[in-house]
Amino acid sequence: MEAPKKFLFTLSHSTTNPMEVIGILKIASNMKAFDDSVEVAIFLLGEGVKLAKKGVGSTIQMEMEGNMVNVGELLDVIKEFDVKFYVCHAFMPGFGVTKEELIENAEVRSSSYLGELLLAGYVPFSLSM
Repeated sequence: MEAPKKFLFTLSHSTTNPMEVIGILKIASNMKAFDDSVEVAIFLLGEGVKLAKKGVGSTIQMEMEGNMVNVGELLDVIKEFDVKFYVCHAFMPGFGVTKEELIENAEVRSSSYLGELLLAGYVPFSLSM
């Protein structure tokens, strides 16, 4: 039996770097679209924690290939694919994010959970754009 494919995306930007956010969300959703058995987790740290705050995603957009891409819509797609967002609690206060304001598929975790996911066999992935 083949071991499950597990991927861990880290995202440390939100409003200041929409290209990175859109890139990661598109890659993650495409992976799930091509192979639903793939396990995908997105760990938010630094400014990335703002992405887990309700309403923030819909304020982030940019033009790609002649079309406007809205992060809020991509977050809806990710939710349908049952991708989890892990939000680093240490950065939440500094970026004005509370547990009560989190999107549906977000869980608050400590930074040590990032290490746990890596030890559990998740392959790390990040973009620098």
